[in-house]
Amino acid sequence: MVRTLDARTSLGSNGVAPFNVPLVPNTPTLVGIVGLNIVNPGLVIRTQFNGTYRISVADLSSQPSSIRFEIFRGSTHTGTPIYVVSQPIFPSEGSILASFDGSDFNVPPPPTGQLIYSCFVTFVPASPSEQASRVGPECFNAVVYSDD
Repeated sequence: MVRTLDARTSLGSNGVAPFNVPLVPNTPTLVGIVGLNIVNPGLVIRTQFNGTYRISVADLSSQPSSIRFEIFRGSTHTGTPIYVVSQPIFPSEGSILASFDGSDFNVPPPPTGQLIYSCFVTFVPASPSEQASRVGPECFNAVVYSDD
């Protein structure tokens, strides 16, 4: 039988009031973090996560740029990488709404009882003049399960 251990959401913006936070090119930026409580797990622990982020872009060149999302087990960009996905941004787009779903299977029980996942976004421009900003909505969700 599967048991839900915990579920958390990191909500950066609900999208109602855009906050327009610039992204430094080629630099991973923390945009979501969740700490899941793991109490008396079964033998197999697994996590399912998803996220949605709106990114505004300006001064795009004729070549597509990209947005990369990286999920790490841990609170830093040097933690255990779990998931990486990139989405192209084409010159005709003024903004993109990027979403992803992923999972982490056979997770070792954390010694502290808290399993942390962090979401980083990196703007990868095709030329130095390109700019990107976080405008919202922004959310990162995770649910952890175990088998009894």
